[in-house]
Amino acid sequence: MISELLELNDAELETVAGGMDCKSAMAVAQVYIITADALGALGNSAGSAVFSGKAQGVLEGGCHK
Repeated sequence: MISELLELNDAELETVAGGMDCKSAMAVAQVYIITADALGALGNSAGSAVFSGKAQGVLEGGCHK
């Protein structure tokens, strides 16, 4: 199987991010961070790590230029 590697431009990256702008990404990430903090306080470190990762991904996808 031959796989072609494509370089994404800004418009394609925005499509991958769901068209979310940075301000919206920051709001969504804040919800994920609050969830991660709550799970961590309840002793669920794995769940906390998952939501921390989600927050980071949303921020990178929506705010990285």
